[in-house]
Amino acid sequence: MRVLLTGANGFLGRRVAELLVAGDHDVVSIGRSAPDRSVPHAPRFIKADLVEAGDVHRAAKDAGDVDSIIHLAAMVPKNAAQDEAATAFAVNVMGTAHLFGAFGRAGQANIVASTAEVYGLPAGHAPLREDTELRPRSWYGASKVATEIFCRTLEHHDEMHIAILRFTVLYGSGDTIQRAIPNFVRSAVLGESIRIFGGEELRDYLHVDDAARAVILAWERRLSGTYNVGSGAGVTVRDAADAVLRLAGGSSALEQHPRQKPAADIVLDVTRFRQATGFSPARVFPDGLEEQIARAAAADARL
Repeated sequence: MRVLLTGANGFLGRRVAELLVAGDHDVVSIGRSAPDRSVPHAPRFIKADLVEAGDVHRAAKDAGDVDSIIHLAAMVPKNAAQDEAATAFAVNVMGTAHLFGAFGRAGQANIVASTAEVYGLPAGHAPLREDTELRPRSWYGASKVATEIFCRTLEHHDEMHIAILRFTVLYGSGDTIQRAIPNFVRSAVLGESIRIFGGEELRDYLHVDDAARAVILAWERRLSGTYNVGSGAGVTVRDAADAVLRLAGGSSALEQHPRQKPAADIVLDVTRFRQATGFSPARVFPDGLEEQIARAAAADARL
């Protein structure tokens, strides 16, 4: 199969590229920065900015026809200050429109990555189903809702399959986003206290290697529709911080402070995806956390 992959240089995309290449698929990646060329059998890369329609159409002429699109690229803000409406919608919504306008074809089986952030902060404690009301609290989450609507319309308009995968919180080596687990790991490696506010709220953690396997399963089965992809199990933020401290084995301590923001449990109901693919995580948190801590410590030692 000839597959177009976006986000091949990202946290999840690197793993997906490795699985596709290992499966003897012909992989073409496009993006603003080339994947690490030191990786064996790296996919062919074409430089293109998804925000620029002309760039994407030139890339399509260079690449030729593809059998499938696996769209993992997105503008994910590294912190709250980077969460800007104009940028999020330009990259995530219009970038997706440009991509499918240039590479989309009837009959394709395609994957588009979304996020549990489309649900916002739910008031209840039950696991979130795909039909839960979408109430994003960030421009990133709102742009992903808009992207999902575009894809649902496109699927019927152009007669193709599109599986939208709403990923829970991913963890593992190489995560550069300023969110809980990387922040906890960074503090533990530096010997600093881990600070949490509240800590009783539940989160659903999925190892990035399992997330990559989920992408391949959805693609191989030519799924259509929207699916939650996570572990389906909740871990309190405090327990997650305690796991980092235990596995890091340093002198860091846990500082627990009163909550400053509304509390919410965000755990995904993954029944639909499990029934469609048979997927279950090979790693259950904190499995794989040792590797993330070790790599962070090695990177710190080189500074």
